[in-house]
Amino acid sequence: MINSIGVSNVNYNVNSVSSAAAPAAKEIEFSYNPQDNVVMSPVTTHVGDVTMGKHGPQTSRVKLDADLKPNEDGNFVFDQKDSKNYTSAHTFATVAKTLEMFESAFGEKVPWRSSGDTITVRPDRGEMLNAYYSRSDCSVNFFHSFDKQLGEMVYSGQSGEAVSHEVGHAMLDGIRPGYLNSWSPDPLGFHESFADMMGLFMATQDDKTCEIAARETGGDMKKENCIARTAEELGTAINRAVGKNKTGGDFIRNANNTWKWQDPSTLPENPGSDKLGTEMHNWSRVWTGAVYDIYAGIVSRNVSNGMEPKDAIKAGGAEMIELYGHLMHEAPRGDFTYKQMANCMLKADAEHMGGKNSELIRNSMTNRLILPEGEIGTEDMDIGPRESRMMTVTLDGDGFGMFSGAKVETPVDANSIFTSSTNSKPAQDLKTNMKRLIDAGRILYTEPNQKIEPKDLFDKNGMPYMGVARWVDGDLVIERNHVIS
Repeated sequence: MINSIGVSNVNYNVNSVSSAAAPAAKEIEFSYNPQDNVVMSPVTTHVGDVTMGKHGPQTSRVKLDADLKPNEDGNFVFDQKDSKNYTSAHTFATVAKTLEMFESAFGEKVPWRSSGDTITVRPDRGEMLNAYYSRSDCSVNFFHSFDKQLGEMVYSGQSGEAVSHEVGHAMLDGIRPGYLNSWSPDPLGFHESFADMMGLFMATQDDKTCEIAARETGGDMKKENCIARTAEELGTAINRAVGKNKTGGDFIRNANNTWKWQDPSTLPENPGSDKLGTEMHNWSRVWTGAVYDIYAGIVSRNVSNGMEPKDAIKAGGAEMIELYGHLMHEAPRGDFTYKQMANCMLKADAEHMGGKNSELIRNSMTNRLILPEGEIGTEDMDIGPRESRMMTVTLDGDGFGMFSGAKVETPVDANSIFTSSTNSKPAQDLKTNMKRLIDAGRILYTEPNQKIEPKDLFDKNGMPYMGVARWVDGDLVIERNHVIS
């Protein structure tokens, strides 16, 4: 989710939860906070389809990998001072509710990438100011760190936005696995933005959050507000830990921003929060800002039509959730550009929502320079590959150092024919991206027969490497690291 601070005391060998369950599923009350302690005190929410397994609550789609027993009333509502139980209840409930929210809009069950029909929730795996999704075991993982200034422990699993963010990664990976196989800025930036949007959308559907945002903005969502800011407590803790404003403010990211598209080939990898770069969290802010402007426009329209601000904020969020559900049916597979995804959003709105937001979408995407001026209509638009296949490219030429000669796969349009993968545009684009990532230290090099432990997939700052170079039958192969924070 973030540029994290440190990895230590992390348990990478957590046993999975038993699938044993009681005969009848129930709707049960859980501790819940769609924001965090900086913004508001916890509330509660109800989760349906809950049964009790050997270790604790589970549903047919979500299982908790931690011991958790209900209170005497059969519910899972705990005081935050009981940090272990509260964090476990909160992460489980937030994962279940985020999945429920998106699947309702998507119209079908999200297919997980592994581990059958369930996603595993690990509420506190050790010390780190971060959280991440792992494809290999279809898990979302959260951590803690001590804030010396406050004298308190900060848990990433106690931020509803952070939890929804990681579930967003898991859901998108299930729907469009090609994005996490990509090495390009746009699919990975969209991955981060999609995850941020899940936290933002969940916040808009909570009445208490909408009331706070209405007091902050009066319905003008271009004013600073808690819904636009992501994970305030975690962002503040990171900035205190490093002793400077690393994240750009007292948050992880702010959807209410002014970033505009630039040619990624002209940008540095990660110049810091005050400049635009191609690192996925940094680059995501362009797409997020454009989508947030659409949301703000819908809320403004609702207010103009007579809605009370808090109702307009909630209804606007519901409309955006619906739009994103349709978008993911129209979205490209494999590599794509922000422009192509913007065209898919126009297509989704036109074909599934009567085109009622087409002007807002087009104006926002044009203002952010994602779409060119004057691009109208939805016919014959460039909307990216409908199906994809993998193409293998060898990193030959100068600039690859110890990675020279490595073989790398990239997703390409299945309907395109490349007479020479070496000279094709996808191959040249891949080489450019690989050099950028190698120069930035984002590819882990390994020696022949070197055993790779899960903790080795993270750098010294706790960020997952983008790829890992392994030796396979005497060939150096760079594989995508399917862990994303």
